Amino acid sequence: MIPSLRLILMVMAAAPLLLAGTVYDVFVGIGVIYVIILILYTAFDALMLPGRGKIEVKRLIPNRISLGYPTRIVLEIQNHSRRRVEIRLAEDTPGMIDVEPAQCVASLGPQESNIVEYRLTAKQRGRHQLSNVFVRVLPVMGLLYRQFKLSIPSELQVFPNLINIRKYELLARRGLTYEEGVARLKRIGQGSEFESLRYYVRGDEITHIEWKVTAKRAKLVVKNFEPEKQQNILVALDVGRATAGQFGGLNRVDYLVNAVLMLAYVALRQKDWFSIVAFSDRIESYLPPINGLKNIDRVARALFELQPHLVESDYGAACRFLGLKNRKRSLLCLMTDIVDRDTNNVIIDFMAKFARYHLPLVVTLSNPEVHHVAHETLYSCSDIYSKAIALDVLTAREEALVSMRRKGIAVLDTPPNRLTTELINRYTLIKSMHKL
Repeated sequence: MIPSLRLILMVMAAAPLLLAGTVYDVFVGIGVIYVIILILYTAFDALMLPGRGKIEVKRLIPNRISLGYPTRIVLEIQNHSRRRVEIRLAEDTPGMIDVEPAQCVASLGPQESNIVEYRLTAKQRGRHQLSNVFVRVLPVMGLLYRQFKLSIPSELQVFPNLINIRKYELLARRGLTYEEGVARLKRIGQGSEFESLRYYVRGDEITHIEWKVTAKRAKLVVKNFEPEKQQNILVALDVGRATAGQFGGLNRVDYLVNAVLMLAYVALRQKDWFSIVAFSDRIESYLPPINGLKNIDRVARALFELQPHLVESDYGAACRFLGLKNRKRSLLCLMTDIVDRDTNNVIIDFMAKFARYHLPLVVTLSNPEVHHVAHETLYSCSDIYSKAIALDVLTAREEALVSMRRKGIAVLDTPPNRLTTELINRYTLIKSMHKL
């Protein structure tokens, strides 16, 4: 049992009476009577407190939670006691989960039920467990809280960012992919075969306007062209040392996973074949080629438990694995980072071999923090050695990227927070230029 604020104030109220008793004897008796009554009332209140079995709590959680986005969680409360009570609930959450607000408060009459809700934000993908809920019960006019914990085991499945997919789908249905929040996403449907007519939207090519239909409808109408279908998109996702670390509160792997999920959605929507292999020093996960938007759930499940490993990635094993599994010409997207010259040379050698039969694309995550240190002026630089190391890292990185481009390997180097839109832009550009 825990004293309430009401009890603390009532105890403090006895102090003036006892102090006044040092001057006037009558206040001593009043103060003693007040304290005795308060003790008896507190003892009676302690005996009448609702027990653990009188309060029932159920947790309702969605089947999936998107990484980094607040998700509504509902707690159902039932009061089986005969007193009106105020109930405070707090989740016992692991460190990778944030809860807002930290406490939920509800007031219930006898035999009443109610619901409270809070927002849960997960900072790590995968499976997590919610177990205990701490409960504090304070009856009306009560002086003491009864505190206990209830075990309510629940499993959270934290998936990559599913919110952006829903946003993209809404924009696609409206014929828009140029909108605030996804302003860099280019339109899908700029192929070479006529598919349909639609009204002009901002960003459409003037050469695609169908003037005869426009004259009849008195509103600009453009031709919608259908890109080539049934092409292969292969993604090799590095979850080794190169992609460990954090940026903006998320693991760098999380940015890669979110981008891969969006790329899968767009590719499957275009009826291309899509496949993933995740690797570190071994093959972590493999999703064979799939086709059709109905299979986006398989992509999400293949990605949602991937975590970075502090080991050296085996690029050779990943490339040989992909070579055995995929013979048809494909867009091979290697998502990794450039960390040192030795790793650079290994990536260049294997991707140059793939360039003979496939279209290789190396996606790397630039580090804004390293750029900031490297380009800091000497006058304001606090650590000149850090600046020298940052310059050396950037030089090695630029040498590797230039060498890749010379050997016919396409490169996409972008900050983590712009990765998704830049990757979709590059995919649509490749499709529109018929490079596959």
